[in-house]
Amino acid sequence: MATSKSVGPGGHSAKSQENPAHQLAFEAAIAEFASAVQLTYEGKYSDAQTILEKIVDSELDEPELLERARSYRRICIGRMAPAAAEPQTAEELYHHGVVLTNAGRYDESLELLNRAIQAQPDSARALYARASIWALRSKADAAVTDLRQAIAIDPQLRFQAVNDPDFELVREEPSFIDIIEPTPTGA
Repeated sequence: MATSKSVGPGGHSAKSQENPAHQLAFEAAIAEFASAVQLTYEGKYSDAQTILEKIVDSELDEPELLERARSYRRICIGRMAPAAAEPQTAEELYHHGVVLTNAGRYDESLELLNRAIQAQPDSARALYARASIWALRSKADAAVTDLRQAIAIDPQLRFQAVNDPDFELVREEPSFIDIIEPTPTGA
């Protein structure tokens, strides 16, 4: 007759209750895990990771404990990872600026886009991105100035701006309308 694996008090398997050696190994692993958690809280990620690796690599048949150890190990690895490098090139500054804009962090985004435009003044994408921030802030004059420059470099951006929700707050401004719907020369 086959028996199903049951979980006993404390969340460990009935196997550990039946096998004293397994019970001792489980209790030792719990103590090590508690130590690793404490080290994690203290910011001693390398020491914690070493203990957690030992638990994860053990042959202990305790899925919950092993999963928790894996989770804390991922935290330690993440905390020890080097910080992301500060964007340097015009392209990196532009991309990071767009990410910050999408996160609603306009001041930081403007700073990066300003640096991108200083590094590459003919970047239609950076000018367009900065115009959209100005528009999101209801600064029509600044938005129009940057958008006009962006469109002069890449005329296709005119069509993008027509449907871009970032320009919604300035859409009815005459200067914005003049850029989006230019009148024929001489009219």
